[in-house]
Amino acid sequence: MKRYRLIALLLLTTTAWSCEKFLEEYSLNELRPSSVIDLQQLMIGEAYPLGGYFAPYLELLTDNVTSNFPTSSIEQQVVILMKGEGPFLWRHDMYETMQERGIPNSNSYELYYRRVKVCNVVLDQLDNVIGSPEEKDRVKGEALALRAYCHFMLVNLYGQPYNAAGVDANTSPGVPLILSSSVKDEYPRRASVGEVYAQVEKDLLEAERLLAELGQQNSKWRVTDRFVYTLLSRVYLYQERWEECVAYAAKVLQRSPALLDLRAVTSATGAFPTTNVFASNVYLLDGVETIWCYSSQQENSFSFNTTMMPAYSRTRPAPYAMSPELLACYDYDDVSATNRKDLRPHFYYIGYGAMASRYRVSSLKAVREGNDGPIKGMRVAEAYLNRAEGNARLFLANGDAARRTAALADLNYLRMHRYDTRNVAYVPVEIADAAELLQFCLDERRRELSYEEHRWFDLRRTGMPQIVHAFKVVAEQEPVADTLYQGDARYVLPIPAVALSKNPALTPNPSNAPR
Repeated sequence: MKRYRLIALLLLTTTAWSCEKFLEEYSLNELRPSSVIDLQQLMIGEAYPLGGYFAPYLELLTDNVTSNFPTSSIEQQVVILMKGEGPFLWRHDMYETMQERGIPNSNSYELYYRRVKVCNVVLDQLDNVIGSPEEKDRVKGEALALRAYCHFMLVNLYGQPYNAAGVDANTSPGVPLILSSSVKDEYPRRASVGEVYAQVEKDLLEAERLLAELGQQNSKWRVTDRFVYTLLSRVYLYQERWEECVAYAAKVLQRSPALLDLRAVTSATGAFPTTNVFASNVYLLDGVETIWCYSSQQENSFSFNTTMMPAYSRTRPAPYAMSPELLACYDYDDVSATNRKDLRPHFYYIGYGAMASRYRVSSLKAVREGNDGPIKGMRVAEAYLNRAEGNARLFLANGDAARRTAALADLNYLRMHRYDTRNVAYVPVEIADAAELLQFCLDERRRELSYEEHRWFDLRRTGMPQIVHAFKVVAEQEPVADTLYQGDARYVLPIPAVALSKNPALTPNPSNAPR
């Protein structure tokens, strides 16, 4: 693997976005990949997110997280609080403060573009290496899909929502589209949000054609046809192209309809449901819900997708934890041992000893298979929720009763796998009003997909509502409250200062300005 990392390093050195010439001291001819297998290994080692999270701070931006004020001056607790301060308060220098405070992999802009550049190297070298046409097409499909994924995440972090009120996606600045590894004399400028989405769709449709047969047998660590279907469904959801969203979610579910049944999950000791240390995970490699997965190999990773509290104590509140508003979304009985109703609070979150009302993330979403086990990615539940919302939106738009029936069928099928029915049968949800049904779909997304890199983007595309975060690091001081107002410019994240300094053509976002 070191050989391919060296190839990546040297190739990317020659494809920098600047006016610099090739570094003549390196002899690249001997290091260029010679076979499609070399390119595949380069993808695995350098393009796939196997070494850490790309946006470990993402949930801190949302209403799913609250800050628990310190009850004493415990250094470790204060350190964690300070690490999260930048994103939690939506600061203009959030990337710089995270870097200063030792958060690995916090510069999402750089991390995504690094993968884009590797994908471009692979795509540009395919015609120059040996290998069968089928092998080349499979690798090409993977590279196109990963490039699309990275551009999609970038435009949703640093550009306006595609459907933002009063915003023209065809003129609103998105992010640079980097589609080649060739050296250019000019710095890349920001393409419009609409242009980025169009390229993402183009790459994914081509990847779909290539991977429909060739990618079905890929490992869940790698891109498959179901990855492409899921991402296309998500892209169309964000664009409000409801018919296409429904159609591609259906393609996912045609191949992978199964859901993890929480009623059947037991703990490592066989107990149910009195403990929350489970021998299962919604992202297990052999799990029925897993479409694509990755993990963090960084022991000190500052990730709110695995835990919001360090392992040194479960008796004190976590520095950051599940918000009371999120917990209140669940129909959950924490007292009853015979019918807990919605099981997700019990299985998805770990509580603090006797503090039953406080939770941290996460048990069933983050149990690892060894040190490198998967705990993030894409899963089948999203496809059910995408299809349900698409149908609910169409029912709201045209009153088609069949769309209402289809949306409720998906919602109830998902919920049936999440409710405790050992003693009481699941009661299906019945909603006649179109607006109420849509809101229920959105609430169900929040309940099911919490801490999986969906909530921030869902907030952006559903009106960018107001959020208030309160913060302090000294027990005696008054908490500082900051408000993200409805439609706030900070719903578009600041571009990291290091990226702005390296690319004079890269215009900053309004959120880059100090407040």
